[in-house]
Amino acid sequence: MNKSKFLFFLFITGLIAVASCKKDDDGDGNGGLDCDTVKFSTTIATILGNSCNTSGCHDVASVNGDYTTYAGIETLAKDGTLETQVITDMTMPKAGDPLTQTQLDQFQCWIDAGAPDN
Repeated sequence: MNKSKFLFFLFITGLIAVASCKKDDDGDGNGGLDCDTVKFSTTIATILGNSCNTSGCHDVASVNGDYTTYAGIETLAKDGTLETQVITDMTMPKAGDPLTQTQLDQFQCWIDAGAPDN
């Protein structure tokens, strides 16, 4: 193969490699999620209601903690316990389906914002 064909081959290979790459994340670690849309009242409370506030886990009568209100989860969200259990170690929820990547990203957004009651 002569030098010009070899350089052309490298050029085309490079173009293919660059074109095949896609941007999955905007670099903020939240999967491109708009964190401004994540609110406790509409996003986090819904996830908690569907995945955590079940009988025997974190409902009103639970000895494991009541996550049915902001007050019930505020301390854990602000002291890092929630982030460790839900995002880092992924040990919660123990029952049912695991949280989706979008739900994990939503939790991360909310925690990074200081876990506001909004």
